[in-house]
Amino acid sequence: MLRPGARLAAAVLAVLAAGCTHLPEPESAGAKLYAERCATCHRAYQPEVMKFEMWKMVVGRMQGVMSRAGLPPLTPEESAVILDYLKRNSG
Repeated sequence: MLRPGARLAAAVLAVLAAGCTHLPEPESAGAKLYAERCATCHRAYQPEVMKFEMWKMVVGRMQGVMSRAGLPPLTPEESAVILDYLKRNSG
């Protein structure tokens, strides 16, 4: 039986596996920054695959992942732009 945290991680991964490369608002600053910063290690997933509250958790968690991978974490401004984009387009 999976721990609650492991269940959540498995659920997030399953949802993200449904991602695709055609993003909404492709010319917006948010979509461009999201694709640029979030698709360096994996494809940019469709914002509608998760509710905004889940996206906030994922973006926060990815800050640590980026740091551990030697990538610069999002600046507060970048984070705000990406989260605004995800909020407008989340499921």
